[in-house]
Amino acid sequence: MCVSVAIKTSPDVGLLFGVPQGSVLGPKNYLIYTKPDGEIIKRYNIKYHYYFDDTQVYMILKPCDKWDDISSSIEACIADISTWMNSNMLKLNKD
Repeated sequence: MCVSVAIKTSPDVGLLFGVPQGSVLGPKNYLIYTKPDGEIIKRYNIKYHYYFDDTQVYMILKPCDKWDDISSSIEACIADISTWMNSNMLKLNKD
């Protein structure tokens, strides 16, 4: 793989992992690859959305919900996702 800008081209570098940018199957392959994320999130009764190469987790809260239990559940879910992603060579943006 190399990068080209105007008339300059970087040296070729072999990639061991990744999905080619601009590919038709890239987004679908990414979703298949990250499917275990959804399974982890579901275990914690948290909702999520996939947007191509982004996953957002969220919960709908009510004033009477137990906030300590909710925050513990979210923290545990994110920790499990982080562990899975690290073991699969992905980077988690916790923001």
